[in-house]
Amino acid sequence: MAAQPHPDSFLGCLAALPDPRRRQGRRYPLPAILGLVLLGMLHGRDSLRGGWVWARQHWGLLWRPLGGRSPHFPAYNTVRTLLLQLDADNVDRRLRPWLERFLDHPLGGVSADGKVLRGSKRDELPALHVVSLVAHDCASILAQRQALDGDEVAALLALLTEVPLAGRTLSMDAGLLNGTVTQVITRQEGEYIGMVKGNNPEVLGVLDEWVAAAILSPLGRDGSAPAGSRGTDCASATETASRRSTA
Repeated sequence: MAAQPHPDSFLGCLAALPDPRRRQGRRYPLPAILGLVLLGMLHGRDSLRGGWVWARQHWGLLWRPLGGRSPHFPAYNTVRTLLLQLDADNVDRRLRPWLERFLDHPLGGVSADGKVLRGSKRDELPALHVVSLVAHDCASILAQRQALDGDEVAALLALLTEVPLAGRTLSMDAGLLNGTVTQVITRQEGEYIGMVKGNNPEVLGVLDEWVAAAILSPLGRDGSAPAGSRGTDCASATETASRRSTA
C-alpha cells in the first residue's frame, strides 16, 4: 500500500493537485511521478528524459518514499503523457504557497525571463516559447506562461496578476520593459529594474541620451530639469526605442 504523505509536506502538496487521468489509468500515484521528475532535475538532469533515466537508476530507493505502490518503474511515455495533461499554470499557483512557507518568508527579488525551451520541439509542433518569473532567493520558477506567437509582453502581463509584487523588485530585459508592464508593477506596489544589453541598440541609444541629459546637464535653480532634457522615465525611453525599431 502506498504511503500517505503529510498534507503539509511537499509530497502532500503534490497529492492535492487534480489528477487529469481516469481512475482506471492511475497505476502510479501523481506525487510519485512528479517527485521522480523533480528529483532528476535537482540532480542536474536538464531534460525530462534525463530526469526519467536518473530516477530509473535509483528507483529501488525512491519508490517507497515517493509513495509508489510497487517497485515497477513507469515508462517514459507514461510520465510524459501525464505532464502534458497537467495544467502547468494551476500547478505553479498551488506550489507557490508551499515554497513561501518552506522559506518562512515571502519570496523577495524576482526576475522575468523569456526563452525557448530546449528539447521541447515535437514532430511538426514548434518548440515552447515561455516567460518565467524566477525567485532570486532560491532560483525557483514561481510561475511560467507560454508566449503565444512569441508575444513575451502579453505572457508577462498575465504572470504579473498571479504573483504578489508588493515590496519586491522585478528585474527584466529591456524587451519586456514597457509602459503597461511598469504600470502594473507599480500599481501592485512593486519596483522594477530594466537591463539593457548590446543586442538592443535602439533602446541603448535612447537610454544613453536620457542618462547623459540627466547627468551632464546642470539642473535649474529650482532643481528642475533644464529645457530640452528628457522629462521621461526608463520605461518611456524603451518604448520610444521600440517604436523606432518597428517603424
